Amino acid sequence: MSSNRLNSIAESEAEVVAVQEEAPVAVAPDPAPQATPRPSQPGRWSSWKDIVERISYQGIVRNMPYLMFLTLLCILYITNNNRAISLTRNINSKSKELKELRWRYMDIQSRLMYQTSETQLIPKAAAIGLKPLDKPAFEIRVKVPATTEKED
Repeated sequence: MSSNRLNSIAESEAEVVAVQEEAPVAVAPDPAPQATPRPSQPGRWSSWKDIVERISYQGIVRNMPYLMFLTLLCILYITNNNRAISLTRNINSKSKELKELRWRYMDIQSRLMYQTSETQLIPKAAAIGLKPLDKPAFEIRVKVPATTEKED
């Protein structure tokens, strides 16, 4: 069996060698490809015809979803811009109001501090019959006797 196998392998190799030794057959070259117009690639403006075709009615109808999307984006952009401007104006007016209220608070606080100073209170107290102390303040302490309750 192995000899039959070796013989069949040798025969197939001989056929391959014989095929390789034959003279190459002259193959006629393919005729030059005819210049066929390539379809325009998306995003390319290859000629005026493509430009006019994209702007024409059919081009607009074909791109309607894209145009609607762009319109929606423009509307959102304008709305967002107007809202930002309105918010900025509102913040500016609130900050001006806050500054004014802060100044008012500081003015009232300084007036209160001035009105409650000792030099201002003495004349007002004198008008109702009060006068300042001659002696410094002192503390009165009362001693309570310790009582023991042992009642039996």
